[in-house]
Amino acid sequence: MKRFLFGTIAALMLLSCSSDRATHQTIVEGRFVGSNVDSVFLERVSDTFIMPERIAATALADNGAFRFAFDIEEGTSPRFYKLSFTDNTRPVTLVIAPGDNIRLEAAGDIFLNYTVEGSDESALIREFNREYFAACDRLALIAESIANTSKAIPEREAYLAARNAIQAQVRFVGTHHDKLAAFYAMRHNVVEQYIPQLEGYGITLAHYNTVLEGITKSYPDSPYIAIIEREIADSEAIINLNNSITLSSYPDIELEDMYKAKHRLSSLDGKVVMLYFWTAESALCNNINAELKALYARYHDAGFEVYQVSADRDVAMWIEAVRQQRLPWLSLTAAERDDVFMLYNVAQLPMAYIIDREGNMSVAPLEMAALEEEIKKHL
Repeated sequence: MKRFLFGTIAALMLLSCSSDRATHQTIVEGRFVGSNVDSVFLERVSDTFIMPERIAATALADNGAFRFAFDIEEGTSPRFYKLSFTDNTRPVTLVIAPGDNIRLEAAGDIFLNYTVEGSDESALIREFNREYFAACDRLALIAESIANTSKAIPEREAYLAARNAIQAQVRFVGTHHDKLAAFYAMRHNVVEQYIPQLEGYGITLAHYNTVLEGITKSYPDSPYIAIIEREIADSEAIINLNNSITLSSYPDIELEDMYKAKHRLSSLDGKVVMLYFWTAESALCNNINAELKALYARYHDAGFEVYQVSADRDVAMWIEAVRQQRLPWLSLTAAERDDVFMLYNVAQLPMAYIIDREGNMSVAPLEMAALEEEIKKHL
């Protein structure tokens, strides 16, 4: 009996302590009209930023209105929440602090048309979504057009749309580096799914460090600080690992140029060689060619060579690209040699390695300033 009374008293004390914690009623409300949505779900994103937790749901009223009212403990650092829907409408991400009174309005496509008041951070996320995902949608339309018409890839159009999206992302993160909206924005890599060659040309480790510094000052108690620190540590570990990987006695290959003459990679032994895998279909690869020609002219007489391997199945297009661009180095085709790409673990294009005078091979950067430093280091 005493044990039962003790347990009851302890439970009452716990409830009493819990009730002493001040909370603030927080409201998310608004109206969505002209869409196929009939229900709205409020989800709280976990502090690990992995799995959202559904905390409430409501059906839209006849006029499209909805309202969520819930309590958040006083002093709680702002958290990410989502409004998700029953159909394929993309969720709307909000940043909510205790006591916020947030109102949203949308007509038609909710994700691209919504407006938000009562949360500056949420308004910034809306600003980013409209510009970034509008570009992503253009890329999706280009991909759909390719699939439906079986025409050649409009590479230039796709490249420009992807570049615009990445530039918008980098600009937004740099401008709002002390906001949680920047943390949200820099984690998107939708564009790279359409143009894998652009991976690494947008958000970098430097952006992560800048956002970490900014959010630490703005929200010192934020749980997302630990996430950014962990992701920075993971990225640095990968960079250190890649920098430490050096292959000796590189695998030798023999490929043909446009005149059917065969050239062995090993014929360039004793020089500093850039083994460069590319495709003439890619605007990015062609842009790299133009910049690489300047480095080749600058360092060729000192012992720098390029052994360029084309992945183009359309050999005529590859030959035309080599001629039009007047590429001065060995440009060879591996159109029917999938084994070459497997041998060098080429998962995407462009991809390059540097082989030094002793035959040691390492991954080459494709940003020209970094590539030039790598060339100078080995000459």
